[in-house]
Amino acid sequence: PKFLKIFIISSNKQTMHIILKAKHLTLYSMILFFLVGCDKEEPTPNPTPTEPTPIFEKVWSTRIYEAPLENVGSDNAYIYKDLYLVTGDHWSHPDPSIFAYNCKTGLLEWKWTQTGRLQFPGYYVIGKENLLILYTSKGLICFDIDAKQMVWEIVFEDEGMVGGNGPVIFGDEVFYVAHLYSRGGPAIYFRANLKTGSHERIYQVDIDGGWTPSLSPAAFWINPISSDTLLLTINGKSMSGHGPETSPTDLLAINLRTKQLEWKMDSIMEVRTNLLTPPVIFENSVIFGGDWSIYSVDIPSSTVNWRTQFTDLMKVGNFNRTGLLLHDGRVYANPDVFGVMCLDAKNGDVIWHNKKIAATCSPNMLYNDDMLITSSWGQGSVFIIDAFTGEVIHKERSEHDYNIDVLYDSETDMYFVQDFAEAVGFKINKPK
Repeated sequence: PKFLKIFIISSNKQTMHIILKAKHLTLYSMILFFLVGCDKEEPTPNPTPTEPTPIFEKVWSTRIYEAPLENVGSDNAYIYKDLYLVTGDHWSHPDPSIFAYNCKTGLLEWKWTQTGRLQFPGYYVIGKENLLILYTSKGLICFDIDAKQMVWEIVFEDEGMVGGNGPVIFGDEVFYVAHLYSRGGPAIYFRANLKTGSHERIYQVDIDGGWTPSLSPAAFWINPISSDTLLLTINGKSMSGHGPETSPTDLLAINLRTKQLEWKMDSIMEVRTNLLTPPVIFENSVIFGGDWSIYSVDIPSSTVNWRTQFTDLMKVGNFNRTGLLLHDGRVYANPDVFGVMCLDAKNGDVIWHNKKIAATCSPNMLYNDDMLITSSWGQGSVFIIDAFTGEVIHKERSEHDYNIDVLYDSETDMYFVQDFAEAVGFKINKPK
């Protein structure tokens, strides 16, 4: 029917209108979505996590020298300008040479081999500026680092002597001990001019009632009134059949001008101790470790200022190998076994004592940036310690065992140490 036909047409037009409208809305939506989407920034990707800066940041490590055995290493080292200098090892590398490594890169710059009479591997090394003293039981060598040549040598055999404990440098002279005939003979303190090697005897300690002397490296005190310089040394006596606990140990003060004994304190400590490292001087006092104690002696009067005992230590000599470190009125000590302690140099009061760290340390601790840095061959590690609290900031272990003194170079702001395979240059990023 006509009515139905019109209705269908109308309905179809309406449907078409709805469809067209829907299409327009869809198109508008797509355009709007596109426009809005173009205004949005791309999502920022999550940043890649970065490794935190290590406290012990190894800059380089290098095989110290080509040796026939796996284990290598020198007893100590020396820094001059941009060079880290080490010597051949006693056992694994019998080479009487000096090896100079670049402080920044660890690369070998040069090698010098001793051609004189004292061709001995494993020299003990101390130095002042460009002059390096190489010490052995057979004598001393002075080596000029700039010129790369020997300046002089002293051969103990020429004077019927053998070497004693290690030398020290004071002013422009090197002070050392030699024994007549053998290590069981009288002990004599010498001083030698650093530049020329000319040397003279200062004082001789004879065998006393069968007790043979053994003199420690020296400390020096200048009398503010007379300007005389006193050499202070510990004499640890020995006799066949007597152990350290029954062997007397004296403290000696020797006047360098008169070459006479100024005074002597007999049996200053209970057990023979501390013959390998020098005492330290604080104001008018000499401070040293002995038995299980730290001692302070007033030098002008030769009387004991104070003695601080550490009763947790064994009743034996506990300060045989490690030296004292004096800084800003505080004395730091690390006994042969575990522990590091800090004392007030004026009165001996214990400021802190960390009993659990740093077993069998290297002889000398290093103080820098309010940190104590020491290597511990007992734990094969470098310890970085807060100098004010005694807390361990960091412990860095080496699979080859760090074992000698840590040195610092201010020019590169780097530290240096050795294990039994390599020399290592590193930085310390101290936590804030």
